Amino acid sequence: MSNNVIEQLNERYEQLNSETRAAAEKVSNALRGAAKRVEQSSTELFDSLVKTGEKRQKKLAKTAKATSKKAAAKASTLDELRGKLAEALGLPTQSDVEALNKKLNSLTRKVNKLAKEAS
Repeated sequence: MSNNVIEQLNERYEQLNSETRAAAEKVSNALRGAAKRVEQSSTELFDSLVKTGEKRQKKLAKTAKATSKKAAAKASTLDELRGKLAEALGLPTQSDVEALNKKLNSLTRKVNKLAKEAS
């Protein structure tokens, strides 16, 4: 082989080597850029999901509070209806039974006290 051919091959080798390094650097930069973009996107997505979750939690809390108020109102209405029905049927109401239980407990304590004194 002549020196001229060897020089041409060396020049071509250097040129390809230079092009390969440039391409590798571009690929490396592209990967760094992609990684940065993914990081930014994931951070933005995470922040967005957190905000959406917080909004949803507030909405659920409001709904639960409203539902609780409605349930309490219905329970109160139901208690009133039970009381009226018991009164109409001549049955003791819950408050009547509770008052009788208090009196019974008081009398039981007094009887026990008298029984101890008598012994």
